[in-house]
Amino acid sequence: MFQPKIYRPLRILSGLFFLPLLLSMTPPVLAADAEEAFRRGNEAFNAGRMEEALAAYLQARDAGYAESRLTYNIGVTYYKLGRYRDAQRAFRSLLDDTEMAPLAAYNLGLTALKRDDSQEARAWFRFTERESDSPKLRAAAEAMVARIDGREANARPSTWSGFLVLGGGYDSNVILRSDSETITTSDQDDYFAELFAHGSGRVAGDRKRGLKLDGSLYYLDHRTLNTFDTTMLRAGAVVEQGMKHWRLDSGLHYAHTFLDKNGYTRSASLHLQGKRPYGRDLHLRLRYELSYIDDLDRRYDYLEGWRNKFRGGAVWRPDNRRRLDLFYQLELNNRRDSDGTRFISYSPTRHSLRAKARYKFNPRYEGTLDLRYRYSHYNDATELSGGGSRTREENRYRAIASLARHFSKGRSLIAEYRYTRNSSNFDRYDYHRNQFTVSVFWPW
Repeated sequence: MFQPKIYRPLRILSGLFFLPLLLSMTPPVLAADAEEAFRRGNEAFNAGRMEEALAAYLQARDAGYAESRLTYNIGVTYYKLGRYRDAQRAFRSLLDDTEMAPLAAYNLGLTALKRDDSQEARAWFRFTERESDSPKLRAAAEAMVARIDGREANARPSTWSGFLVLGGGYDSNVILRSDSETITTSDQDDYFAELFAHGSGRVAGDRKRGLKLDGSLYYLDHRTLNTFDTTMLRAGAVVEQGMKHWRLDSGLHYAHTFLDKNGYTRSASLHLQGKRPYGRDLHLRLRYELSYIDDLDRRYDYLEGWRNKFRGGAVWRPDNRRRLDLFYQLELNNRRDSDGTRFISYSPTRHSLRAKARYKFNPRYEGTLDLRYRYSHYNDATELSGGGSRTREENRYRAIASLARHFSKGRSLIAEYRYTRNSSNFDRYDYHRNQFTVSVFWPW
């Protein structure tokens, strides 16, 4: 048990902290029948008569007892009766109470464990660790996290895992492929639906040295502008290897892209990447990717060629609530270009910067702000239709803001706004774009 105010543990009931309320601390303004019902509830609970205790607590609430302690006791009683959904609702209603929130979060963690959701339970226990002023309560939360981690470490890992993202939204300026060398804008708005599915599994070895297979599907469908509909299939293999402080991955992938159900491009890529911790809160990331792109439609034969990407960055994560990602990327292209009636360069050298900040307001809500900048300078001058030539240069600015509502078993509902401004010295590539998306994230 915990006494009011100081939460000193006197008794533990199946790992759940129970808060008895002393009548001497009952506000004098409460009606006598509410006070009597509350007293009977405490007596029934201590005697193990949970149904009787719940009935008395609910009677006290109906009679005007509005203290957080009563709500907490109702939640504990629901828990003891095995009514975990009702217990969850009671404890959640206490999260706005600064004094009660850490204890309520601890019991939300226990409730999540009863529903076999260790991921949500860990998040609630971590919340208690951060927010509680009680050393004993923090120690209890820390012990529960260790217990969860130990249980998962001893469990047989699932061979395959993945996730599904299904969403829809509005696009103010539909674009063929926002990251390709040719940016064809429609200058029209439209509504869209999109789906992304990814799965991977280890087929040999373990995390220290193993082989994984993975595959993904992306599908984008517009309500009216069907010529911009996109389907992409991607599959490959990754070799994992641990080496002293570094974790290294190397992989081969093949991708096939369709536009409006017609072939667009196919590509093969090789990537090498490494990551390592640097101190307690910082992790370094390095990645190189070499791709060969081949066109599947003669209209896009100028995209054929090679692409190199070099990326380096760091991830700062001081706790489970805050995370900051900083990256720089250099991209080199050597494409076929266009040498028809006039020469047009489609081979840019690009420099990109990205800063992404994430903040968890609580285990249920998380906000993200993603800022990106990209400078492109094309390798050769493009011949102008009126004579002369000009080298294409562009500055692209992008800001993405999102809010996620997390549910049990890692599922999330995400609302996102994306703004893009591409400034070019060629008018046909100068544009701005607003996108609004709502999506569901569903892991498996």
